[in-house]
Amino acid sequence: MNSRILIWAVTSAVLLAGGIAALKEGWLNGWKMRVNEMLTSPGGQYNVARFRMDLMDQFNYTRMAAKAQTLSLDPQMEQWLAHEFPKLDTGNLNKVTEQVQEGMPRYYRVSVCSASSPSLRELLQRFHEYAHRPQPEMTHMAVVLRPRAGGLMHEALLVLGQRLRDFTPEALSESAEEPFFSSCVHCKQPHFMKLSSSQRSMALECPKCRRKYAVIASDSSGRFRYVNEFLTGYAPPATFAKNQSRVQQLFTIWSAVHANCRYINDPGSKPGSSFAQKEQMDCWQFADETQRLQRGDCEDSSIFLADWLISKGFQVRVALGRYGDLGGHAWCVVMVEDKEYLIESTESRPDPNDPPLASRVGSRYVPEVLFDRYKIYVPKSVNRAWKGDYWSKDTWTEIDPRNDLGGDPILARAPKPAAAVKTGGRNPLEATATADVSRLARTTIVSPASPARLHLEDIPSGAREWSRSMIPSRLP
Repeated sequence: MNSRILIWAVTSAVLLAGGIAALKEGWLNGWKMRVNEMLTSPGGQYNVARFRMDLMDQFNYTRMAAKAQTLSLDPQMEQWLAHEFPKLDTGNLNKVTEQVQEGMPRYYRVSVCSASSPSLRELLQRFHEYAHRPQPEMTHMAVVLRPRAGGLMHEALLVLGQRLRDFTPEALSESAEEPFFSSCVHCKQPHFMKLSSSQRSMALECPKCRRKYAVIASDSSGRFRYVNEFLTGYAPPATFAKNQSRVQQLFTIWSAVHANCRYINDPGSKPGSSFAQKEQMDCWQFADETQRLQRGDCEDSSIFLADWLISKGFQVRVALGRYGDLGGHAWCVVMVEDKEYLIESTESRPDPNDPPLASRVGSRYVPEVLFDRYKIYVPKSVNRAWKGDYWSKDTWTEIDPRNDLGGDPILARAPKPAAAVKTGGRNPLEATATADVSRLARTTIVSPASPARLHLEDIPSGAREWSRSMIPSRLP
């Protein structure tokens, strides 16, 4: 008799505790709906597929009413969540947002919400307030469910995120203010970048290895391109004497460019202005454009000169870098019969009797980036001293931007998310995180019209080796 009383007492206590917990969690209505669902014929039962469809509609109808972009399902995110959900602790959504950004580094912003209910219909209602929360920057969503309490409860994990587009010059031209996703050519680190269209030329630098992996510039129509794509194969119609040597042809073309391209300063370049104060208003010109206008700055005339020489079979690279203490500059290097010539398109008229061998005149020229018609060349090491070699594979890493900037990213460490916010009791819970600046690609302004005022007076004229870093000091 006593044992029966004890059993009934324990059972009553458990039911009472469960009732109190259900009342506290707001599950009484859910249990009523769950019972109704169980009594419904199998063909009319509310299932997971219906729940997922209705949840998507709930969010998108709200967003359409607010004239915001509708959300798209991300199958890749859902696949990742389905695999990771058994290991995720939804009691700590701060940790969950961190894990989502680690596993899906393409997402710039992530907002996570979790809710539980005995009924799928009631579970849908629990996301109603969250669906009406303004989050216009979000582009994609994913939701996964798992059973709890031996299948008597449903738990849903919903992730909204701002999924970044892959960076390309064309994407930047179309939408210059949004962040983009990229992956470093050198160390494969995935990261994001926020670029301003006011910077008309820039080098992209990995936030992890600090090496440059792309250089882009805007043409006169405002379209961004990789700098090597400004070399299009243009050559003016010209004839040369049959008995001219290759060096004589070099000087003939060089003299023609010099005589028919008047040097002009870039817009926004003001004498005495600092690096940060200079406006990046310069647009790069194609060779035929420079010939037609008969004017341009140092990179315009260098592109004109290089394009013409390459078309005539010369081995040429355009250099973007620094000239002495005057700062940013552009010039060409040409290899002819195993000799390197450093040719300027903006200085005095070329003198064939005084050929500008790079080993003799190049002591004050420090390149940071090279490019030809197909490749961009960047230093192999950010701290390597410049020793005057424009062609060595030990000094330069070649990058084909169109082919090398693709590929699957590796996982990256994401920042710690913001604190979780509780709404409506213990359920649902939500947390939001934005990618940290440690994952932001650095950009270096490479326009020769806006030089940093560097001091290289200690480099002796005619020196063959210089102990200057190839990468300039970074701004604080």
